[in-house]
Amino acid sequence: MNLTWGASTRAKANQSISGDGYAVIETDTSWLITVIDGLGGGEEAARPTALAIETLKAHPLRPLKELIERCHSALHGTRGAVIGLLRLEKENARASYVGVGNIGIHVVSKRLIKPISKNGILGHRQLPTLLEMNYTFDLEDIFVLYSDGISTRMISDSSLGNPRGQDLTTLSDELLERYGKTIDDAT
Repeated sequence: MNLTWGASTRAKANQSISGDGYAVIETDTSWLITVIDGLGGGEEAARPTALAIETLKAHPLRPLKELIERCHSALHGTRGAVIGLLRLEKENARASYVGVGNIGIHVVSKRLIKPISKNGILGHRQLPTLLEMNYTFDLEDIFVLYSDGISTRMISDSSLGNPRGQDLTTLSDELLERYGKTIDDAT
C-alpha cells in the first residue's frame, strides 16, 4: 500500500514564520500524520509545534493517546499547541485519529468516517479525556487535516472529491489559496 500526500503551510499576513506545522512519518507498519498549530504566531508559536513534531518522530509507533500525552508533557512551559494525529495502518487499512483543539479533519470516503477533536490545548493545565476514533478505510479515501487558518468552507470544495491524477501538493496549494485566512497561520 502506498500513500500519496501533499501539504501546504503559510504564515499569517506580515509574519515570516508560521506557528503551524505538519509531519508525515512512515514506519514499516503505518503512517503517522499530524497537523499542529502553535498558539499565536511567529517564533513563539513555532517552538511548541517543533517540539511536538520532534516528540512524534522519536516515538512514531507508540499508541496515539500516549503520543498526545508525551507531546502535552513536552510542551509545558511553551505557549502550547493544538494537534490532530492520524495513523493509517498498512496491513489492515485501519485509520485511527485523536485530536486536541481546533484542528479539523475531513474524510472523503464512501464510508461514514467523521473523526472529531476534543477541546483543549497541549502544554496547558490538564488534557481533556482523549477520544481515539477508529475506522476501516478504502484505498481511494482522502484524509484532509487542516488548522483553523483554513475556512471550513473547504470541505465542500468539489476538487476534494476526485483528485485522481492531480499532484496533491498542487491541490493543497490551491486549497490554501482559496480557503486560507490571512489573519492566521494556515496548513
